[in-house]
Amino acid sequence: MLKPSLILCSRNLQWVLVQVFPRLRAWPIRDWPTLLGKANELESDPFERIGLIAGLVLVTWLLRPPDDMEASFLLLFFTQMVLAVPLLLVIAGPLYLRRIRRGLQEAYRQEHPSPEAPRPEGE
Repeated sequence: MLKPSLILCSRNLQWVLVQVFPRLRAWPIRDWPTLLGKANELESDPFERIGLIAGLVLVTWLLRPPDDMEASFLLLFFTQMVLAVPLLLVIAGPLYLRRIRRGLQEAYRQEHPSPEAPRPEGE
């Protein structure tokens, strides 16, 4: 038996998702888990890839250990992990959200094609 999606059970999560992805309002809530899964599978465009790599390089550079550090390796590792997670969320998170929004927009266009503009007579 499949476990019901958290999206279907939590009104608070539904509210947050609608605030982050307004395009979700075009579909019923029961379709959101599969729709978000498909949108998440969309390949990143070059801008997003370069941005993610640049964000990772920036966070790595910001968290480089000082040369005269006498703390243990384990303490240094955990300190860097605790600092890296929020930095990566702030720097790379918007690019991840952009990719999902593009996926939702593409799904919307597939289900709701825009009518073709009428052609002038004589063509």
